[in-house]
Amino acid sequence: MFSNNNAQLIEMRDRSAKLQKEKERDERKQQGRERKQKSEHEKILNAIRERNIHLQKDPSIDIFDISSNPAGSCVQLNETDQTLTFPAVFLYPEYAQTDYVKTFHENTRLIEQLSVLFESLAPWDEEGKYTLDRIAIYYEDRREYELKTVSSDKTLLEVLQLPG
Repeated sequence: MFSNNNAQLIEMRDRSAKLQKEKERDERKQQGRERKQKSEHEKILNAIRERNIHLQKDPSIDIFDISSNPAGSCVQLNETDQTLTFPAVFLYPEYAQTDYVKTFHENTRLIEQLSVLFESLAPWDEEGKYTLDRIAIYYEDRREYELKTVSSDKTLLEVLQLPG
């Protein structure tokens, strides 16, 4: 122990104690944020399970990893009405083009979303091939490694419940 007469040592001790308290506070805050995030993720996963939505079984795919999404978004659960929204990518392979939808509501029919995307002629579609009455919609069945046709009247939820 040191003498209380040494002001410099007392100041160092007090500063060290203050820094230690700040560090412990910051660690508690971080742990609280992590617990909250884990709880939110668990709520989303439970909602996905309850709806019988099929997720890829690839362990390298994290549905909560926003760094892998173009607009930095991921699956969200609306706490008010308990509905899910998903980021979605629409591919137009003939033109090597894509559309990214940051929040595609689970109860929105595909045709409704496509109506927004094709409100006007896409600049890359010079021949006017991509119109609502001519668009074919597919999903990838990863079990059978093939594309399957989907009705535009289906909701996003209905598509996500399809096998594969």
